[in-house]
Formats: sequence, structure tokens, C-alpha cells
Amino acid sequence: MKAETYRDLIEWTQQLHGHLASSLEAGAADSGTGERMRALLQYLGEHERRIQQMVLRFEQQADIQVLDSWVYDYFTDNPRVRLLNTRPSFAGLDYGALCAMVFDLHNDALDLYRYLQGRAETAGGRELMQDLLAMEEHETLRLAEQVQRSQDL
Repeated sequence: MKAETYRDLIEWTQQLHGHLASSLEAGAADSGTGERMRALLQYLGEHERRIQQMVLRFEQQADIQVLDSWVYDYFTDNPRVRLLNTRPSFAGLDYGALCAMVFDLHNDALDLYRYLQGRAETAGGRELMQDLLAMEEHETLRLAEQVQRSQDL
């Protein structure tokens, strides 16, 4: 997907979290997945679905003029964004590798929001990016805390 407006960016972000949730759920459904990994994959998938819904609310509540404003073309020829557009496979990953992959994807999304916040031409665009950034940071931190707790068990 090529994001040209903030609305496109929000829809792309919803798709990102939706694809990640689907991949995690598929990993949890794999018969070769151990019980501990299945529980982690299920939790991560559910968390991604919640983030997807949070992002949807951003689109529903944002100012129409901001949503229809153009964003800088960060999406063309950017290898990190191309990676975000793929549907990752979590088959055969151990606990640490799974967590690293999920957090790398979240960090790439955070980098994107930071970049776009710095490039926003309007106060509304900066505010929208700040709000998305704050939500993503909060949810990534929350996810990290829960994953750490589950590892400690």
C-alpha cells in the first residue's frame, strides 16, 4: 500500500496490526507449537487486534481536513516499510526470536511516526502523528511488560 494522506497512513497502520495479528494467530493454531509458545502467540495476536481497533478509532475521531492532508512520501523505496508490508511467519521461532521480531516491527512503526511527525506541515498533522506515536509507544511498552512477565513464569 502506498500512503499518500494521513487517512491512508492510518489504514496502512490498521492493516499492519491486522496482518501481524493474523500471522500470530496462525502460529498459535499450528499443531507443532508448544503450549508456552501457543499462549504467547495467542496473547500477542489478541494485543495486535486491540491495537488495530485503537487505530480505527483515530480515523473515526480525527479531523477530516487532517485525514485528507498529504504526507511526505516516506513509503517509496524504503526497505523498512517494505518489511512492514510483508506478512511475517513465526513458524519455528523460539521465544526470544519471536519477541525480537514483533518488537522490531513495532519499533519500525514508531520510527515512521516520529519521522512523519517531524515532517508534518500542519499543527493537525503533527498532533495526529504525536497521538499515534504515543499510543504505539504505550502499547509497545505494555506488550513488553506482559511478555517479560510471561517469560518470568
